[in-house]
Amino acid sequence: MNNSEISDPVALEVARLEKRKAQLESALLKGSNTNQGLTYTSPLQQAASQQANSVELDRVQAELSALRNERDVIEEEAAKVIADAIGTSPARNDRRASLIKSALLMARITEYDNVNKIAGIEIERIGNVNTGDILGIRRNSGIIGRLTIGTIDRNQGIADPVPGSFMGGNIDIQPGDELILPPN
Repeated sequence: MNNSEISDPVALEVARLEKRKAQLESALLKGSNTNQGLTYTSPLQQAASQQANSVELDRVQAELSALRNERDVIEEEAAKVIADAIGTSPARNDRRASLIKSALLMARITEYDNVNKIAGIEIERIGNVNTGDILGIRRNSGIIGRLTIGTIDRNQGIADPVPGSFMGGNIDIQPGDELILPPN
């Protein structure tokens, strides 16, 4: 048995009943083939013993069947819960992706100096971008990181990447990346 079955009380009960079923079937076979033990038992006693074993075997089989049905119902309910949980997650992700896609473009990356970790930006919404603002870097339908706006001169500016905001820790900024106000 696996460790997962050992911790499951239903599985333990099923295993116990299957073991008892095997014992009863073995006893029935022994009783019909040979005389049990060295002591003499009358045919009437043997028949009564076999009948008792048969009745107990039927009871164990019925209990085992009921437990299996109960386990199947529980597994079906668990599968439904898991399917529902998996089914709702992409909807949340789709909503966030659509928010990111529809976010207003504030600026665009014109160049990036990987040595000094400074990005040159061209501001699309003059007056809406100010020194100290934190903008998200949009690529496709996701935000790959964030920048803090530094100095601004007319429609040009300089921005510094926020180090902990990039996936995997690698700062990957490319000319043409779009800067947006990141959704909450």
